[in-house]
Amino acid sequence: MPTLALLDGHSLAYRAFYALPEELATTSGQVTNAAYGFMRMLVKLLGDHHPDRLAVTWDVGRSTFRTEEFAEYKAQRESAPDHFKSQLPLIDELLEALGIKQFRAPGFEADDVIATLVRKGVEEGFDVLVVTGDRDSFQLVNDHVRVVYTRRGISDVVMATSEWIEGKYGVRPDQYVEYAALRGDNSDNLPGVRGVGEKTAARLIADYGGLEGIFEHLDEMTPKLRQNLEEAREQAFLNRRLMKLVDTVPLKDVQSDHLVWSDWDEGATKRLFESLEFHTLWNDLLAVHPGGLAPAGAVLTPDVDVITSMDPVLNLAQPVGIAPVWDGGRLDGLAFADGDQHAYVLRDVAVAEAWLRDDRITKTVHDSKGLMAALGSLELRGVAFDPSIAAYVINPTGRAFGLDELADRYLNLEIDSVDVVDDPAQGAFDFDDTAGVNLDAAGRRAIATRLLFEPLSRALSEQASLELFNEIEMPLVPVLHAMEERGIGVDRQYLVDLGKTLRADLLVLEAAIHELAGETFNVNSTAQLRTVLYDKLELPVLKKTSKGVPSTDASVLAKLEHPIVEQLLRYRELEKLRSTYVDGFLPLITSDGRIHTTFNQLAAATGRLSSDHPNLQNIPVRSETGRTIRRAFVAGPGNVFVVADYSQIELRILAHMCRDEGLLSAFGSAAADVHTATAASVFGVPLNEVTVEQRRRAKAINFGLLYGMEAYGLSERLEISRDEAKDHIETYFAKFPDVQAFMQSIIDGAKTLGYTETVFGRRRYLPELRSDNWRIRQMGERMALNAPVQGTAADIIKLAMLAVEDRLDGTSGQQLLQIHDELVVEVAESDVANVTSLLVEAMEGVADLAVPLKVDVGVGRTLADVKA
Repeated sequence: MPTLALLDGHSLAYRAFYALPEELATTSGQVTNAAYGFMRMLVKLLGDHHPDRLAVTWDVGRSTFRTEEFAEYKAQRESAPDHFKSQLPLIDELLEALGIKQFRAPGFEADDVIATLVRKGVEEGFDVLVVTGDRDSFQLVNDHVRVVYTRRGISDVVMATSEWIEGKYGVRPDQYVEYAALRGDNSDNLPGVRGVGEKTAARLIADYGGLEGIFEHLDEMTPKLRQNLEEAREQAFLNRRLMKLVDTVPLKDVQSDHLVWSDWDEGATKRLFESLEFHTLWNDLLAVHPGGLAPAGAVLTPDVDVITSMDPVLNLAQPVGIAPVWDGGRLDGLAFADGDQHAYVLRDVAVAEAWLRDDRITKTVHDSKGLMAALGSLELRGVAFDPSIAAYVINPTGRAFGLDELADRYLNLEIDSVDVVDDPAQGAFDFDDTAGVNLDAAGRRAIATRLLFEPLSRALSEQASLELFNEIEMPLVPVLHAMEERGIGVDRQYLVDLGKTLRADLLVLEAAIHELAGETFNVNSTAQLRTVLYDKLELPVLKKTSKGVPSTDASVLAKLEHPIVEQLLRYRELEKLRSTYVDGFLPLITSDGRIHTTFNQLAAATGRLSSDHPNLQNIPVRSETGRTIRRAFVAGPGNVFVVADYSQIELRILAHMCRDEGLLSAFGSAAADVHTATAASVFGVPLNEVTVEQRRRAKAINFGLLYGMEAYGLSERLEISRDEAKDHIETYFAKFPDVQAFMQSIIDGAKTLGYTETVFGRRRYLPELRSDNWRIRQMGERMALNAPVQGTAADIIKLAMLAVEDRLDGTSGQQLLQIHDELVVEVAESDVANVTSLLVEAMEGVADLAVPLKVDVGVGRTLADVKA
């Protein structure tokens, strides 16, 4: 039988709104969590059930025949949040564009409209699916009607059939209203019968059939139950009247042919999805459309010529779009284009060597660093534009930087995300050497890469980010590629021996832990550890997880007083050392005895670089664990590492941006460092009388405030009372008033503009600041406080990398790593003094701040041995 799907609009939108975070928003700040979740549920419904007819029902205000009979009906419900209400017109517009019929009936609820449509659908011979989070719809279930019931969130659903309802509640669907009348419904402000739980209600319905039968046989009840029922008689019958759905709502256009979803405005829908930044969801919608909708974006159909020389490419207008031709993971050619009509594909990449190396020929390449790596010994120069980096600079929180995503968003073009043909026999070309490779797709990707140059350049210019893009991000690409190619030397045998030692130490610790626990268990199992600590040893529960179970987090364990705690913490430290670093690093050492990490330029919203395979950013710097791992990184024969580290760069940037005289003076004090000077000011003591503890506290305040730390966080960090922490912060702001004023101006500006900026113009958009959720707004404020300072530090370290790479040319020095605020250079021992001088000069000279940049330099054979 054909299927009719009926969606309870408000119910699903509410579920989506509260299930998804409010930071789900467009770059302009429009919160979209309800709209996105609603559309995600709709797309899943279409994909799972392929309904032949479709409609969405909505409530119309709160005034219905139910409120006329019972004024308290749903009276306890608060007004919907503004961010929820602002999304209802978006959902309405999306459904209109999709051509999905919507129904509203003044005086009735959406459930009543659904009941009416269910009756009419069954009469016309349809099987009906009701999609809702409201249990009242269970009364509609029968052999031809099922309810897709959303229990929690947007993905936890159950198919409520007659069998499921009877198994869950002990009553048939046609008895559900009687059952619900006894139980009441808190969400509708309908009290139930006191003392009547699920089992009692089900038993009463089974024994007596319904309310009339129950109240006719009160003399058969226990005294207490009889009293409770008698007291609630009127309420129970009222509940039933209000819970019973009306299936005679006067509606227009309810015939099934009005509910067909076929002809819809794909252009309008595509524009809506684009404006709401639902890029992946759009592709999912296309995949499930029952009519096999042609893609809404234009499909490029260029002429693609396979060439054997670069002559045709020499005549292309610059910048020339380049796209790799992949055969699996192997580079198998290059595609070139300068417009949307024609592309050229060169299979023998070596033929293009001179052209690729010529930096006078400007080129645009998506993921240019990836292509540089794929080209191997062939040098790629003259890359003036990379769409992925441009999109990242425009909105670093956007995340969708794939070529297909950018072509979809900025060009309304559909291109393949990969260019490998699933079935070589079905390829677009009939050349003998193209089996498995779709050259047409490669040509389209080259064209899209070229066409993205104009709109992305325009967007960069409009937000004054062209200089950041051209002077920092694009020049950094070849520098990062060179650093990846160089890699860093690793002592394999040291890691192997360290692994053996760690495994032996872990066995000893495990035995000690088992002895203290009085039983053997899997120390790495959080669940088993929780049972031992809190059930067997009966240690106090200091904190619970979001799931309501006692926490075994290290910060919590550290506060517990029991001999097992110290052993557990040491075990965890060594296990992380073994699993993450020793076992993680060994497979990544290549035949040259080096590890070649990959730097990620598009990862962090603040502009900072990250790395993976392996992640070298998270190696502790000053702890013994960090030194143990850093000892594995060794310089080559006759070489040493020179490590140059910016000293207190974020505090210097803060002083520059806020221009607080006290903070500027603290940096200007020749007799002390900034933390000592801060401590002297905050605690009112002479510089030479500042204690170690006072400096420690001042340092925690200096860095903590950068990240929006409040009294609670500072009290936890320093292990002092919250009142004492509050006093420290208030005193700090009294001594450095312009710091507080600056911090407030950052938050106020971000709320007004929707973004923050670094000294160099890097933006970070913060839709979290417009959230109705207090916690999300607080998180947004912390991000706003941190972004300008940390982002400026990121810009400065990138400028330093560019300057250092340039200054090291002609020396023995090679820049290998960037870790947080430090650069690692490998250099011949005989050249240390020269390279050290170049490093300091280059790094300290990249930015002119109110507080001069300061660089500390250390030298050592291993990274652990580096000393100033």
